[in-house]
Amino acid sequence: MANMDDLDYQLLALLRTDGRRSVSDLAKDLGVARATVRGRLERLVETGEILGFTAVLRDDWRDLPIRAVTLVEIAGRNTEPATRILGAMTEVRAIHSTNGKWDLVLDIATRDLAAFDDVLNRIRLIEGIANTETNLLLNTRKSPVGAANHYADLRS
Repeated sequence: MANMDDLDYQLLALLRTDGRRSVSDLAKDLGVARATVRGRLERLVETGEILGFTAVLRDDWRDLPIRAVTLVEIAGRNTEPATRILGAMTEVRAIHSTNGKWDLVLDIATRDLAAFDDVLNRIRLIEGIANTETNLLLNTRKSPVGAANHYADLRS
C-alpha cells in the first residue's frame, strides 16, 4: 500500500462497498475519467493490492477466527485521511466513530495471529494515528431467542 495515493484509497473504499460497480459509476463518483479508473484498477490488480473480486456473504466473518476490536486515537485533523486508508484494508470489517478518548472503533478479522499482527502494524503506521488499544474477542455469547422478552417479564 506504500505506492498508493488518495485516489487509490477512495477507489478501494468504493469497491469494498460495492465491488460490482461499473467503471463509469466509479469514475463519476471519483470525478475522474473512466480511463483513469480502469488504469488504477489494472495497476492495483497487477501490484497485488487487489487480489480479486468476489461476493461477500453474511457469514464470511465466521471464516476468520481471529477477531478483535481496536480503539484508535487520531492526532489533529487526520480522521478523514486515516478513515479512507482504514476503509481500504480488507481486514477492517467496520469503522465506527465514537466520542471520548478514542476517535474510532475498528472491527478487525484475520485468518491467523500472524496476519493479525501484520494488520495492527499497518494500522499503527498510518499517518495521523496517535494511539491504539486492541482487545481480542475470545468468545461470543448471544441471548437465546426470546430472552429479552423473558427478562422484561421478570422485571415487571
